[in-house]
Amino acid sequence: MGRLRAPKQPSARRAAGLTLIELMVVMAISVVILGLAAPSFSEYIVTQRLRSIHAQLATDLQLARSEAVARSAYVSVRFQEATGPGGMTCYVIFTRRDPTAAVPAPGTPDTCDCTAVPGTRCNSHPGTTTEVRTVTIPQELKVGVRTPAGQPTTISFDGRTGALRVPALDTTILVASGFRLDTSADSSRSLRAVIRPSGRAELCTPAGSVLGGTPC
Repeated sequence: MGRLRAPKQPSARRAAGLTLIELMVVMAISVVILGLAAPSFSEYIVTQRLRSIHAQLATDLQLARSEAVARSAYVSVRFQEATGPGGMTCYVIFTRRDPTAAVPAPGTPDTCDCTAVPGTRCNSHPGTTTEVRTVTIPQELKVGVRTPAGQPTTISFDGRTGALRVPALDTTILVASGFRLDTSADSSRSLRAVIRPSGRAELCTPAGSVLGGTPC
């Protein structure tokens, strides 16, 4: 019979675990990996935030149209941008008198200001405007909602039909292509809402955007 062998004892190196140098190498590699992954994860968060804000915009456009019909009144949505410290893009939904009618003296159109302090956004025309909802998007979120150049910044929905209502001067601009709103983070990440003359909003992805979806 062969001799029984004693079980092998773990080497001193195994018993000791990782050396300090090995641990430092592992930590250095981990830091490099995290450094490479962090920007991608940050951009992913911005993209998901963009999609969420755009979905909320689509819901609010439907809200404005529904409120117009429910109240049998004109309901408008005004889009604005404030730059500098504390900057933001924002929009306010509010009731108003006929947006195509002549404005009496002293003469500024009845409107609301989403950049104003909460509770004062419709104070300039308290008898003709009522705030329904306001959404503010601080610039640190890296996403904004804007109207392309050449369009008015305010649209209105007719209380009888829910149709888009614009001043006569803007009719030729809007009827041809619809009123466009872009939710974007940068030139390659953008989503668009197009409000047709009927007042219904269609969602699409403008040319140059990498976000996918129905092309505009």
